[in-house]
Amino acid sequence: MSDEAVLKERYLRDAIPIRLGNMASSLKRLGYFVVLNKYDETVLQLIQECWLFSSWTCPEVNLETKTELDALQGDLKTWESNFQTSNEDEHWRAQIFSACERWANRLLDLSGLLKTGLPSR
Repeated sequence: MSDEAVLKERYLRDAIPIRLGNMASSLKRLGYFVVLNKYDETVLQLIQECWLFSSWTCPEVNLETKTELDALQGDLKTWESNFQTSNEDEHWRAQIFSACERWANRLLDLSGLLKTGLPSR
């Protein structure tokens, strides 16, 4: 089984709110590493991880959440394609950090985790 298949199997075990919370956590880490401007490979891995998490979750969520995840996927692909040419631009890195913060907060809001606590399986 490939690493991606193992990751997918493990990720899909969790309830949707937990998945959204995990994506929010990954986005926070992504923003942190972008600002550090030292770990290019980690940044690209986190972009890919967030994209995969989003794509695996989309089929199981309501229309509002799916729309948000589709938009997130678009941002992630844009960041990935611009990474090599824009990474040295401090303003670009600050924009990505802010966007990661906004996305993480939005996903936490959609998850409901901050309102109700952890869901049961």
